[in-house]
Amino acid sequence: MLNSRMVLSRKSWFIGLGVVSVAAIANALFSLEHDWHLLTISTLMVGGTLLFANVRQSFAAVVDQPQVIDRNFLFKELQQVQKAIAKIADANKRADLNEQAQQITSNLQKNNFRIVIFGTGSAGKTSVINALLGRKAGTTGAAIGTTITREEYSYQGIDFSPVGITPIHTEKIKRQVSLLDTSGIQEMGEMGQARELEALKLAQNADLMVFVTSGDLTNTEYCELDRLAGLGKRVILAFNKTDLYLPSDREQVLTKLKERTQQFLTAPDIVAIAAKPSPIKVRQYANAEASVSHNASQEWWEDVPPDVSALKERIETILSNEWEELLIHNTHLQIQNLLHEINGTINQERRQDATTIINRYQVLAATTVFANPIPAIDLLAGAAINTQMLIDLAKIYDRPLNFKQAQQLTMTIAQQLLQLGCIEIATSAIASCFKVNAITYAIGGSMQAVTAAYLTHIGGMSFVEYLEQQPQAAISDNPEITNKLQQICDRTFKALQSDRFFIDFVTNISRRIAIT
Repeated sequence: MLNSRMVLSRKSWFIGLGVVSVAAIANALFSLEHDWHLLTISTLMVGGTLLFANVRQSFAAVVDQPQVIDRNFLFKELQQVQKAIAKIADANKRADLNEQAQQITSNLQKNNFRIVIFGTGSAGKTSVINALLGRKAGTTGAAIGTTITREEYSYQGIDFSPVGITPIHTEKIKRQVSLLDTSGIQEMGEMGQARELEALKLAQNADLMVFVTSGDLTNTEYCELDRLAGLGKRVILAFNKTDLYLPSDREQVLTKLKERTQQFLTAPDIVAIAAKPSPIKVRQYANAEASVSHNASQEWWEDVPPDVSALKERIETILSNEWEELLIHNTHLQIQNLLHEINGTINQERRQDATTIINRYQVLAATTVFANPIPAIDLLAGAAINTQMLIDLAKIYDRPLNFKQAQQLTMTIAQQLLQLGCIEIATSAIASCFKVNAITYAIGGSMQAVTAAYLTHIGGMSFVEYLEQQPQAAISDNPEITNKLQQICDRTFKALQSDRFFIDFVTNISRRIAIT
């Protein structure tokens, strides 16, 4: 069925159709007695032009219409994720990726909104969590890195109504809010770096991020905040420990934070809080005279209640107005990141299989040339071997490639290598290796065989690089694909010219020839 946007407007239909109808009737009634053919044809052309223009505009509107990303779209993307995961051979990696996909699906189905508290180890992230929850949920301390792993808490501090949410699968969707405490950034040691990577990953998957700092931003804090905001993350910058500053100094820090982050944060998203104020000393005097003489009868330290009202109000405002938009946007971003990881794993496995195939065919090319001293036979055999190698490589990457196309690509690669002077350079380098290598020196006449193997290796690696760079493009012999493949051949050849590579390659091929 056509999209509703493709339906022509009634006015345009009536105008075009009316003009054509009048012309047809006039032609039928008067064509025998009057010379109105020229007028009729002109009228038909006008009416047809109106109809064609309207149809063209309607189809153009559909083509230009951007993809609407909603919950249904996300569930379809998650189905694609499951199909892609099924292509992975490693069972452990497949299970890990499946778990990530199921977590994303669960969060979307349960309408779970995740707020990640992020920052350095000394900024007071856990204290912010405790203050928002109104209870001591996480452990705090003076030492940096008190939180050594992520902690997740259900946040019930705000009463949210499901306004603006379209129900999916159920008549009513309940909102769930989770607060996630993370390890700090800038922690020392190997374990600290590992915890920092985990914290960064959680921040990237957050629906809303509260970035906690205890003063003006350090260079590391600014870079991380800028990068996360660049990913489209919704960020609140919380200036914590304001109780340690004089009022004038506090305002100066706030002004500085707003100036430095004005390119990616709005002023309302920068709030001042005191999640765990320092206790104050209280003195009790027996009478007024004792007060004048500072002779206190009792002294004690009294805790000051946390002040996170500005942060709480900002969270409430964002969730009330942007809940669905943020949830959809960040779920889509998580799915794209997961797909990127899946495709990387698939390409890694494919690259391993492709390397095995290339190694097999390069040895086959070397032994064929070594066994046939006639150059003409060598050329024909080499072309056939490389053609079949490209077909096998295309199968690994699920790309259809027939024998004729493979022949054409083999010729393209061979011509490009000839233009680059690959044969002369390879022959010279391989000859030098023969002089210093006892194994290769003992195998007389194997230089041509090793050169053939080297050319097969270059061609195979170039084709694999092309398949990975163009995962969706159809393989054909059009000029654009030819030029792309030629450029990749050039880069691959230049990357595989080191002395170390030639020595290892010649040694390996020569040993295989000696075995056969």
